[in-house]
Amino acid sequence: MKSHLLALCLSVSTVASAFACSQHSASEIADAIRNSPNTNSAMRSTSCIWGGAAIAESGGNSCASNGNNFGVLQLTRGNLPDGMSPSEYMALSLQDQVNIWAEQTTANFGSGYQALAAAQAGGGSIGGVQVTEGMLAACYQFGPVICNNNVSALQNGQACGGAGIRATGGKNGTLANGTATLDGNGHSVCSWGKAINNQIASNAKSCEECKPEDGNSIPAPSPAESDIEVDSVPI
Repeated sequence: MKSHLLALCLSVSTVASAFACSQHSASEIADAIRNSPNTNSAMRSTSCIWGGAAIAESGGNSCASNGNNFGVLQLTRGNLPDGMSPSEYMALSLQDQVNIWAEQTTANFGSGYQALAAAQAGGGSIGGVQVTEGMLAACYQFGPVICNNNVSALQNGQACGGAGIRATGGKNGTLANGTATLDGNGHSVCSWGKAINNQIASNAKSCEECKPEDGNSIPAPSPAESDIEVDSVPI
Protein backbone atom coordinates (compact mmCIF):
# COMPACT_ATOMS: atom_id res chain seq x y z
CA MET A 1 0.00 0.00 0.00
CA LYS A 2 2.82 2.38 0.92
CA SER A 3 4.58 1.70 -2.37
CA HIS A 4 1.41 2.57 -4.29
CA LEU A 5 1.01 5.81 -2.33
CA LEU A 6 4.65 6.70 -2.95
CA ALA A 7 4.23 6.07 -6.67
CA LEU A 8 1.09 8.23 -6.72
CA CYS A 9 2.82 11.04 -4.88
CA LEU A 10 5.76 10.91 -7.26
CA SER A 11 3.41 10.95 -10.22
CA VAL A 12 1.49 13.98 -8.91
CA SER A 13 4.75 15.72 -8.11
CA THR A 14 6.03 15.11 -11.64
CA VAL A 15 2.84 16.50 -13.20
CA ALA A 16 2.88 19.52 -10.91
CA SER A 17 6.47 20.21 -11.84
CA ALA A 18 5.76 19.83 -15.55
CA PHE A 19 2.89 22.30 -15.38
CA ALA A 20 4.59 24.87 -13.16
CA CYS A 21 3.62 28.36 -14.27
CA SER A 22 6.15 31.13 -14.72
CA GLN A 23 5.88 34.90 -14.61
CA HIS A 24 7.74 37.09 -17.10
CA SER A 25 8.40 40.79 -17.61
CA ALA A 26 7.88 42.70 -20.84
CA SER A 27 11.65 42.82 -21.25
CA GLU A 28 11.99 39.04 -20.89
CA ILE A 29 9.24 38.48 -23.45
CA ALA A 30 10.88 40.99 -25.78
CA ASP A 31 14.13 39.02 -25.44
CA ALA A 32 12.29 35.84 -26.40
CA ILE A 33 10.84 37.60 -29.46
CA ARG A 34 14.31 38.72 -30.52
CA ASN A 35 15.78 35.26 -29.94
CA SER A 36 13.09 33.33 -31.79
CA PRO A 37 14.02 31.70 -35.10
CA ASN A 38 10.40 32.18 -36.20
CA THR A 39 10.09 35.98 -35.91
CA ASN A 40 11.02 38.18 -38.86
CA SER A 41 13.60 40.95 -38.64
CA ALA A 42 10.98 43.68 -38.25
CA MET A 43 9.31 41.89 -35.35
CA ARG A 44 12.66 41.29 -33.67
CA SER A 45 13.65 44.95 -34.01
CA THR A 46 10.35 46.04 -32.45
CA SER A 47 10.26 43.39 -29.76
CA CYS A 48 9.23 45.84 -27.04
CA ILE A 49 5.86 46.29 -28.74
CA TRP A 50 5.23 42.57 -28.35
CA GLY A 51 6.55 42.57 -24.80
CA GLY A 52 3.97 45.23 -23.96
CA ALA A 53 1.27 43.34 -25.86
CA ALA A 54 2.02 40.18 -23.88
CA ILE A 55 1.69 41.99 -20.56
CA ALA A 56 -1.67 43.36 -21.68
CA GLU A 57 -2.77 39.93 -22.89
CA SER A 58 -1.63 37.71 -20.04
CA GLY A 59 0.12 39.74 -17.38
CA GLY A 60 3.22 37.81 -18.45
CA ASN A 61 1.94 34.52 -17.00
CA SER A 62 2.82 31.42 -19.01
CA CYS A 63 -0.35 29.67 -17.80
CA ALA A 64 -2.79 32.52 -18.50
CA SER A 65 -5.95 31.23 -20.17
CA ASN A 66 -9.54 32.24 -20.80
CA GLY A 67 -10.44 28.76 -22.03
CA ASN A 68 -9.76 29.51 -25.68
CA ASN A 69 -6.43 31.34 -25.63
CA PHE A 70 -3.29 30.32 -23.81
CA GLY A 71 0.11 31.43 -22.62
CA VAL A 72 1.97 34.72 -22.49
CA LEU A 73 0.79 35.80 -25.95
CA GLN A 74 -2.60 34.07 -25.78
CA LEU A 75 -2.30 31.70 -28.72
CA THR A 76 -5.79 30.58 -29.69
CA ARG A 77 -6.86 26.96 -29.38
CA GLY A 78 -7.32 26.61 -33.14
CA ASN A 79 -3.70 27.59 -33.74
CA LEU A 80 -2.05 25.16 -31.40
CA PRO A 81 0.21 22.76 -33.30
CA ASP A 82 -1.43 19.51 -34.33
CA GLY A 83 -1.46 17.05 -31.45
CA MET A 84 -0.59 19.63 -28.79
CA SER A 85 -3.05 20.27 -25.96
CA PRO A 86 -3.47 23.63 -24.22
CA SER A 87 -1.94 22.17 -21.06
CA GLU A 88 1.11 20.99 -22.97
CA TYR A 89 1.52 24.41 -24.56
CA MET A 90 1.24 26.23 -21.24
CA ALA A 91 3.82 23.88 -19.72
CA LEU A 92 6.44 25.02 -22.24
CA SER A 93 9.20 27.48 -21.49
CA LEU A 94 8.72 31.13 -22.42
CA GLN A 95 11.00 30.75 -25.43
CA ASP A 96 9.18 27.69 -26.72
CA GLN A 97 5.79 29.40 -26.31
CA VAL A 98 7.01 32.42 -28.26
CA ASN A 99 8.54 30.24 -30.97
CA ILE A 100 5.25 28.42 -31.53
CA TRP A 101 3.19 31.63 -31.36
CA ALA A 102 5.38 33.25 -33.99
CA GLU A 103 5.28 30.19 -36.24
CA GLN A 104 1.51 29.73 -36.00
CA THR A 105 0.42 33.36 -36.53
CA THR A 106 2.38 34.53 -39.59
CA ALA A 107 -0.88 34.82 -41.56
CA ASN A 108 -1.87 37.75 -39.34
CA PHE A 109 0.11 40.24 -41.44
CA GLY A 110 -3.02 40.77 -43.51
CA SER A 111 -4.44 43.68 -45.49
CA GLY A 112 -5.83 45.40 -42.39
CA TYR A 113 -2.44 45.22 -40.71
CA GLN A 114 -0.74 46.59 -43.81
CA ALA A 115 -3.16 49.53 -43.96
CA LEU A 116 -2.54 50.35 -40.29
CA ALA A 117 1.23 49.99 -40.70
CA ALA A 118 1.26 52.31 -43.72
CA ALA A 119 -0.72 54.95 -41.82
CA GLN A 120 1.39 54.61 -38.69
CA ALA A 121 4.63 54.84 -40.69
CA GLY A 122 3.60 58.29 -41.88
CA GLY A 123 2.33 59.37 -38.49
CA GLY A 124 -1.14 59.39 -39.93
CA SER A 125 -4.63 58.30 -39.10
CA ILE A 126 -7.52 56.36 -40.60
CA GLY A 127 -10.99 57.82 -40.29
CA GLY A 128 -9.69 60.41 -37.86
CA VAL A 129 -8.22 57.78 -35.52
CA GLN A 130 -4.48 58.08 -34.94
CA VAL A 131 -2.84 54.73 -35.65
CA THR A 132 -0.56 53.56 -32.84
CA GLU A 133 1.85 50.73 -32.14
CA GLY A 134 -0.72 49.26 -29.80
CA MET A 135 -3.30 49.14 -32.58
CA LEU A 136 -0.84 47.29 -34.80
CA ALA A 137 -0.20 44.72 -32.08
CA ALA A 138 -3.93 44.38 -31.35
CA CYS A 139 -4.61 43.87 -35.05
CA TYR A 140 -2.02 41.10 -35.21
CA GLN A 141 -3.32 39.43 -32.07
CA PHE A 142 -6.97 39.55 -33.13
CA GLY A 143 -6.25 38.25 -36.61
CA PRO A 144 -7.37 39.28 -40.10
CA VAL A 145 -11.14 38.97 -39.71
CA ILE A 146 -11.57 41.44 -36.85
CA CYS A 147 -8.70 43.68 -37.95
CA ASN A 148 -9.82 43.93 -41.57
CA ASN A 149 -13.37 44.71 -40.49
CA ASN A 150 -12.19 47.37 -38.03
CA VAL A 151 -9.99 49.05 -40.63
CA SER A 152 -12.81 48.95 -43.18
CA ALA A 153 -15.14 50.57 -40.64
CA LEU A 154 -12.65 53.38 -40.00
CA GLN A 155 -12.12 53.92 -43.72
CA ASN A 156 -15.89 54.29 -44.12
CA GLY A 157 -16.14 56.85 -41.35
CA GLN A 158 -17.67 54.45 -38.83
CA ALA A 159 -16.68 53.61 -35.28
CA CYS A 160 -13.70 51.26 -35.07
CA GLY A 161 -15.86 48.38 -33.82
CA GLY A 162 -18.22 48.69 -36.75
CA ALA A 163 -21.43 46.77 -36.19
CA GLY A 164 -20.28 45.64 -32.75
CA ILE A 165 -20.40 41.92 -33.53
CA ARG A 166 -18.43 39.85 -31.02
CA ALA A 167 -16.21 37.00 -32.12
CA THR A 168 -17.63 33.51 -31.74
CA GLY A 169 -16.02 30.24 -32.74
CA GLY A 170 -17.24 27.19 -34.57
CA LYS A 171 -18.11 26.64 -38.21
CA ASN A 172 -21.18 28.87 -37.89
CA GLY A 173 -19.49 31.49 -35.72
CA THR A 174 -18.80 35.10 -36.59
CA LEU A 175 -15.12 34.41 -37.19
CA ALA A 176 -15.90 31.68 -39.69
CA ASN A 177 -18.45 33.80 -41.56
CA GLY A 178 -16.22 36.87 -41.45
CA THR A 179 -18.60 39.23 -39.65
CA ALA A 180 -16.82 39.62 -36.28
CA THR A 181 -15.80 43.18 -35.50
CA LEU A 182 -14.96 42.76 -31.80
CA ASP A 183 -13.07 40.15 -29.84
CA GLY A 184 -14.81 37.94 -27.29
CA ASN A 185 -14.50 40.62 -24.62
CA GLY A 186 -15.98 43.36 -26.77
CA HIS A 187 -12.71 45.03 -27.80
CA SER A 188 -11.83 46.45 -31.18
CA VAL A 189 -8.24 46.96 -32.34
CA CYS A 190 -8.67 50.60 -31.26
CA SER A 191 -9.79 49.94 -27.69
CA TRP A 192 -7.41 47.04 -27.09
CA GLY A 193 -4.65 49.01 -28.79
CA LYS A 194 -4.95 51.59 -26.00
CA ALA A 195 -4.41 48.90 -23.37
CA ILE A 196 -1.34 47.64 -25.21
CA ASN A 197 -0.01 51.19 -25.64
CA ASN A 198 -0.25 51.71 -21.90
CA GLN A 199 1.86 48.60 -21.31
CA ILE A 200 4.39 49.59 -23.97
CA ALA A 201 4.76 52.98 -22.28
CA SER A 202 4.94 51.67 -18.72
CA ASN A 203 7.60 49.11 -19.67
CA ALA A 204 9.58 51.38 -22.02
CA LYS A 205 12.47 51.96 -19.62
CA SER A 206 13.23 48.28 -19.08
CA CYS A 207 12.80 47.64 -22.81
CA GLU A 208 14.89 50.60 -23.98
CA GLU A 209 17.72 48.38 -25.18
CA CYS A 210 15.31 46.60 -27.53
CA LYS A 211 14.43 49.68 -29.55
CA PRO A 212 16.05 50.13 -32.98
CA GLU A 213 18.67 52.85 -33.23
CA ASP A 214 16.67 54.91 -35.71
CA GLY A 215 13.72 55.02 -33.31
CA ASN A 216 11.47 53.35 -35.83
CA SER A 217 9.26 50.94 -33.93
CA ILE A 218 6.90 49.96 -36.71
CA PRO A 219 6.64 46.25 -37.49
CA ALA A 220 6.86 46.01 -41.28
CA PRO A 221 3.94 44.14 -42.83
CA SER A 222 4.64 40.82 -44.44
CA PRO A 223 3.41 40.23 -47.99
CA ALA A 224 1.90 36.93 -46.86
CA GLU A 225 -1.84 37.00 -46.33
CA SER A 226 -4.32 34.24 -45.57
CA ASP A 227 -7.86 33.67 -44.43
CA ILE A 228 -6.74 31.90 -41.24
CA GLU A 229 -8.43 33.49 -38.28
CA VAL A 230 -6.40 33.93 -35.12
CA ASP A 231 -8.52 35.54 -32.43
CA SER A 232 -6.28 36.06 -29.42
CA VAL A 233 -8.96 37.26 -27.04
CA PRO A 234 -7.42 39.06 -24.05
CA ILE A 235 -8.16 37.54 -20.67
